[in-house]
Amino acid sequence: MIKITVIAALVLIGFSAACSNAGSGAGDPQPKQAMFKTREEAEAAAGGFGCKGAHKMGDMWMVCEKHGEVKPNHGNN
Repeated sequence: MIKITVIAALVLIGFSAACSNAGSGAGDPQPKQAMFKTREEAEAAAGGFGCKGAHKMGDMWMVCEKHGEVKPNHGNN
């Protein structure tokens, strides 16, 4: 259980960094939330990442039907 939680946290960190254009300047917007407690919340947020659906990641749900489906220039507020 702890291993799954740690893996999910590391994936979220990498996913958030990839979606935020990290390091491109001081005025960068914050990344959108990509992990949710329910499938419905993740599915509702998926459009903001340029995808549809949701997938299970440990005890949480992530946007997009498949991991890594986020479209370029999506995921920022």
